[in-house]
Amino acid sequence: MQSNLTSSRPTPATAPLLQQDDRHRTIRPLASYSLQGLAVLDGSLMALDAIRGYLLQVDPATDNTIVFNSQRTEEFVDAIGLAIWNDTLWFAREESVYFCKLSDLVPQLFVTLPYPVDGVGVWESTVYVASQKQGYISIFEREQKRLITRLPMPGVGIENLTVRGEELWVCDRTEQTVYCLDRATGEQRLCVLTPFENPTGLAFYPQADGTDRLYISYAGEEAYIRDNPNNLENPDELSYRDRTFIHPLYIHHNPEERYALSNGFLIEMSYVEELQPLEDVDVQHLEWRIALPTETARQKVLHVESIGRSFTEELQDGQRVAVFTFDRLTSQERHVFGWKALIEVRSIKYLLTSDDVDSSSVLSQEFGTRYLVDDDELSMDTPVIQAAAQEAIGTETNLLRKMLKIRNYVYDRLSYSLTPHIEAPDVV
Repeated sequence: MQSNLTSSRPTPATAPLLQQDDRHRTIRPLASYSLQGLAVLDGSLMALDAIRGYLLQVDPATDNTIVFNSQRTEEFVDAIGLAIWNDTLWFAREESVYFCKLSDLVPQLFVTLPYPVDGVGVWESTVYVASQKQGYISIFEREQKRLITRLPMPGVGIENLTVRGEELWVCDRTEQTVYCLDRATGEQRLCVLTPFENPTGLAFYPQADGTDRLYISYAGEEAYIRDNPNNLENPDELSYRDRTFIHPLYIHHNPEERYALSNGFLIEMSYVEELQPLEDVDVQHLEWRIALPTETARQKVLHVESIGRSFTEELQDGQRVAVFTFDRLTSQERHVFGWKALIEVRSIKYLLTSDDVDSSSVLSQEFGTRYLVDDDELSMDTPVIQAAAQEAIGTETNLLRKMLKIRNYVYDRLSYSLTPHIEAPDVV
């Protein structure tokens, strides 16, 4: 008999989980190409378009868009980062940070750094300036333009900033992550993944109930099929165009378990087997087991139903399993059977430090047996791999620092190149 697997059918909705409304809708500002900053002004979102130099005032409920700086756009071309405090607007361009009054929008130089500036945040008399190349978030006193201190950047990519109370919020474009830091010490309070790539700005939008909604701007490219009228034989061509939009980011923080969840998606997934006879043979009392989706911190199974044939459900090592029973299967029979599930999934990001791991603890035998199974041809039993692991670890006893040392050992010694064949890990 031959078994065929029907591929999963994920259908992520733009609006997480529920029917789209103003709480979940994607905002697409008109006439925008690449949003590189986000702020809030008088009940509207302010978005900075670096290509046009537009300061766009956007209604998040309707997408209605006004060019706020209709007579002064050149000063904002290639700008990045956006912050508003009282009647003053802040932004960056190349190595410099500028501020201007909302009444006239005439930029004035605040400070120039040795490296390009990527993000600006302002809270009362304090100005926060992020620079990827410098690797720090510099903190300045506004009136004296005096450098107070520097905080190490939490990520590795271009980062934009916003400040809320005692929290400094950072979005990292490369890591597709939003960090919440203590703005005095730089200590991470939580971090979450964004549901889309290339986050470029963030801002907290006040709600009628007194809460804040976190909006993230995104900018990148998307592939699309272009109809080329000049190519009569093959008019459909793959091309790319700018894509920029604003979407809310929802966060559920679980400090006890040291993780945070972000936007959810509703997925319909099907797993189907197809039976076709390869030989003239009859089978008696056949049971076919297929694992069902699991419940995890980031995944919730809402509904499961059978496809083709009904099944009974069993638990196997804590895993739900669908059992399909065939009393007799002849060589002439054809069957399709499986399950369809409705699953709620979310992005998850863990925040662990070496202090969270007890250095004196020893891994259980069960954990070692499960973790050290070489089920992907990793050459884990070869002397060269084991020797490399021991060399990487050295005298370290903390489990998390052991893992990081092994990772850094590999990163420091390997480079990537394209070859006509793939070597085993021990040969590499």
